[in-house]
Amino acid sequence: MTASLPRGFDILRVMSPLPEDTTGSLEKTRERLYEPTAIPHAHIPLAAPADHTLPHTWQEEKPLQQVAAEYRGKQHVRYAGMFFITAFVFFILSLGAAGYFFYFGGNTVSVDKVTIDIQGPTTIAGGDTVPLSVTITNTNPVALENATIEIAFPSGTRSASNVLVSYPRYVENLGTLASGARITRSIKAVIFGGAGQTLTLPVLFSYGTAGSNADFAKKSSYALAVSSTPLSLSVDTLSETVSGKPLTLTLTVRSNANVPLNNVVIENELPFGFSVLSSSLPLNNSSFSLGTIAPGASKEVKLVGTLVGQDKEQRVFHFTVGTANASNDQTPAVAYMTQDATVIITSPFINTTLAINGDTSTNLVVMPGSHQNVSVSYTNTLSTSITNATVAITVSGSAVDYESIQTASGFYRSVDHTVVFSRDTDPSLAALAPGASGIGTFFFSTLSASALSVAPTLTLAISVSGTRVGQTNVPEDVSASVTKTVKVATVLVLSASALHSSGSLGNSGPVPPKVDKETTYTIVLGVQDKGSAVAGGTVTTVLPGYVKYTGLTNGVGTFSYNEAAHTVSWSTGDLAQGASAQAAFQVSFTPSLSQKGSVPSLTGPISFSGFDRFAGVQVTSSAGPATTETLGDAGYVPGNGIVQ
Repeated sequence: MTASLPRGFDILRVMSPLPEDTTGSLEKTRERLYEPTAIPHAHIPLAAPADHTLPHTWQEEKPLQQVAAEYRGKQHVRYAGMFFITAFVFFILSLGAAGYFFYFGGNTVSVDKVTIDIQGPTTIAGGDTVPLSVTITNTNPVALENATIEIAFPSGTRSASNVLVSYPRYVENLGTLASGARITRSIKAVIFGGAGQTLTLPVLFSYGTAGSNADFAKKSSYALAVSSTPLSLSVDTLSETVSGKPLTLTLTVRSNANVPLNNVVIENELPFGFSVLSSSLPLNNSSFSLGTIAPGASKEVKLVGTLVGQDKEQRVFHFTVGTANASNDQTPAVAYMTQDATVIITSPFINTTLAINGDTSTNLVVMPGSHQNVSVSYTNTLSTSITNATVAITVSGSAVDYESIQTASGFYRSVDHTVVFSRDTDPSLAALAPGASGIGTFFFSTLSASALSVAPTLTLAISVSGTRVGQTNVPEDVSASVTKTVKVATVLVLSASALHSSGSLGNSGPVPPKVDKETTYTIVLGVQDKGSAVAGGTVTTVLPGYVKYTGLTNGVGTFSYNEAAHTVSWSTGDLAQGASAQAAFQVSFTPSLSQKGSVPSLTGPISFSGFDRFAGVQVTSSAGPATTETLGDAGYVPGNGIVQ
């Protein structure tokens, strides 16, 4: 049963003096109210003592464990903060001490405490003797041991004491360089370079220290600007060329020296695919000897050749000018300057195609005394127009009948046997647009076999030229040429005849032949070579069924007979130019009644085949069959070949 408190009665919060008592004041009051020994109606003061502050609301005290935990937490935070502050202060002090010892003192060895000072000219003339003063200072607190200085010079540098001796680098071991010591070295070298070139001389100073296996290196460099050279070299050529087209390179050497220079040479490194056609000075071991050049004088060399390669290939010519040890030596002992020339191989500006009798093949062979129909087509392969285009075909060779040359669309210039197609004959050639094309034709004949000389040929040389529009660093006047050489095949004259009374094989039987009577004949074969040498010549013929091969033969070469095919073969062997060969074989003929009154054939058609060594082709010849008419017999009577 709960007792109600009178209005206005306040319960004072009694704080336990002992921290171990965790019972709240409200709970304690309740316990006192329900104690059996409680005095009813006890007098409780209505006012609190002056030293206590009464709360306006009920408050609940925290448990003792929570209070203790918060107390311990505050203590831990306080200790951690103190530790962090102490560690931070120590770090700052350590960092400051390390910085001080690193920058201001201590026994630390550093390459920054080594200074390299190089004194000398900054601008030189190529080939001058260049003096350099190199000073090295050691500000390290310890001595530097095994100190070594090295200076690398540009390629071609020579010794100042002997200009013929190569001097690629200067190396000196300075030994031990004490702390605070300074050492200076004077160095001289003859240095070469091209005008306007900047040369860099790398400098390396290396050393060690006592009690350490570490190696230290200090790097530096020195720059030299080359204002001029004793000899300057320039190369003038086209930046583009057509494969196989003549290319001219003009080499100009000028003396910048104050005294004459002796034994001047140009050494050439020519690219792959370049073939020398001519030069204004003799080319010996890829070098030109220019002799002596006076101060301020110059000499020029022209080199002409063909450069062969694929489209868009790049080739580099490398030239070096210098002086040799002696006048008969064309190898530069001292090189003053090198110059490169880069040439790009391009497709022809005007592409041409030549056809003879419609055949565009490379290895073309024609026959003597034959008619030749020539056509040349041309196309502008540039991206710009070509003005005043001209197509010219020059005809030459021992096999050409110059009187037979004719053209309907061009002009034949007989003075040099050239057929010309130009804007005068074709207005479209006045301005050949990009991709535009055209064609020209003409005709001629080859000489007869009897008029041909040894190794007969004919040559057609095409030259196409014009003015290129709108491009720089390339030839304004462009040309492309194609040359085609045509061989004329050998002519062989083949003959065949029958003999009886004058035959060398001892013939028998009646002449004229009689029905059912056997008569033997000698078949004489002859071959004459009216052209080039022929190898492996063979003459063949097929005998009629009523003719028998007796096996008797004579003359050069060898005979064979294929009985199943009734074929007689004569191997003539090799025939030299203009040579001839003759041989014979015997046949037997017994006329049949059905042949009475006729002149029967003793052989079939006769053919020759061999290999023309000059033209590189198989050549053939043919002759009609031999008959019973013995035209070559002494005392021949017309009609003695008619079967009786």
